[in-house]
Amino acid sequence: MGKVNKTPHWHMLFFIESEKLDALKAVIRHYALEVDGDEKGAAENRYDFKQIDPNKGSATGYILKYIAKNIDGEGVGEDKFGNDSLLVAQRIDAWASCWCIRQFQQIGGASVSVWRELRRLRSMFNDKKDNLLEQARFAADNSDWKGYILAMGSLHTKLKDRPIKLHTDLNIVEETGECLQSYYDGEFILKVKGLWFAGKAIITKHYSWRVEKA
Repeated sequence: MGKVNKTPHWHMLFFIESEKLDALKAVIRHYALEVDGDEKGAAENRYDFKQIDPNKGSATGYILKYIAKNIDGEGVGEDKFGNDSLLVAQRIDAWASCWCIRQFQQIGGASVSVWRELRRLRSMFNDKKDNLLEQARFAADNSDWKGYILAMGSLHTKLKDRPIKLHTDLNIVEETGECLQSYYDGEFILKVKGLWFAGKAIITKHYSWRVEKA
């Protein structure tokens, strides 16, 4: 069988109110065709919308299949081109690492990065004014995602209204004083320093590491 070249693409899973569905489709369609949208086959192949059919499986099953395909391929078998999914997963991982591309991203929910920083905190917050922070820290430390979501204002709270946010700073090269910029859009790169809660910073990363030649 000849080599099959695959175009990098997204699989998106949305839960959305029915009255907003057409607007969402219009936005995706717009950006899918923004560059060279009039080329042959663009309108037919750059986007595809499917509603979940309970008879074929659940949303959880759908998303887990693609996560497994992109992590290690375990239990997936062969892809539709007959390639071993274990080997395909290794190639996908290498490609994503080479180009610094994030493979999975949650949107619209409480921050996963905040969850990770909370897990770095080992001491309890006993002050009453920090009660909410302690609820979130305790939930994260005990792998209680539901408890974390509730502490962060439940499912439908907007990002700007979440009580705990990331505390970030510019990523600066110590030798030159230069602020690092994104390869893709030139924006300044921010590094996570800790958490921001009730007007104060809580530092979770006290050390900076760098690789040097021996």
